[in-house]
Amino acid sequence: MIRSKLGRTLLGAVLTVAFTTVALAPASAASTPVITWQGSIADGASYVFGQVPAGPTCTATEDLVPVSCVVTGYSTAVGSHTLTATAIASDLVTTAVEYRSYTVTAWKLKGFYKPVRMNTINKVKAGSTVPLKFKIYQGTTKKKSTNAVASLTAQRYDCTTLAPIGAAVPIASTHKGYRLKYRNGAYHQNWKTPKLPKSAKAKGKPTSVGACYTVTLTAKDASTLTANFRLK
Repeated sequence: MIRSKLGRTLLGAVLTVAFTTVALAPASAASTPVITWQGSIADGASYVFGQVPAGPTCTATEDLVPVSCVVTGYSTAVGSHTLTATAIASDLVTTAVEYRSYTVTAWKLKGFYKPVRMNTINKVKAGSTVPLKFKIYQGTTKKKSTNAVASLTAQRYDCTTLAPIGAAVPIASTHKGYRLKYRNGAYHQNWKTPKLPKSAKAKGKPTSVGACYTVTLTAKDASTLTANFRLK
């Protein structure tokens, strides 16, 4: 009787230790996922604006079992970009991260051509028409569609302080002779310059004051070309 009771006591103690050991044993850690990139963007590659491949995706496996994987950081804007592929293991804690970097280069804008002069202030008669001529290259490809031009504006500024006055005004117009066109290998846009504003009267007569403008071409890739003018 005593032996039987003692045996049961020892068996209970052994089982208690065994169950306790199992309960305290940590769960096995998840394996780090293995990432596979899907897409045409290569690490360290350079692409011209408008020719960037579609945004990549990724897949991932944990011990050959598929797990979640997402890619962030994709952009087609001019500049340097970093893609981040993040995979999350089945325990929702263990992750794997990989990176790919690439660059988007800007278009090349050439002009404005004569009679406009660059890097100086062009003096023109107020109310006259100034022909703006320029070219746009996407890499080595010359653009010919007017869709390559985002805007053409004229911004008035103070000739002395250089502070802008008012808002920039679009130059392109639907009026005949003032529409943006591509011909003879270049873009052409005629700018009808404003008339000079009148100052306070001098000796009983209003006098004209000078006005300065910056004309800005902005291409679809956000590249810009500017020229400065003083109306007289």
